[in-house]
Amino acid sequence: MATIVRDTVFTTREAADYLGFAEDTIRRYIYRGLMKAEKHGPVYLVTKTECDRYRKEKREKGRPQLATEK
Repeated sequence: MATIVRDTVFTTREAADYLGFAEDTIRRYIYRGLMKAEKHGPVYLVTKTECDRYRKEKREKGRPQLATEK
């Protein structure tokens, strides 16, 4: 029997709170294709998995850690 895994779904405001960004930033990332989201009526919904993927990708591409940060 297959197991169905359900992911937590955030509105853009909730995703912004989760990631520590402004809601407008999340919307801009969605419009630019940097984050995947589904539109349901006037609301965009973003999964927690997508937020975690973006956070991980951003961390890998960001500024390298300083020797004092290690």
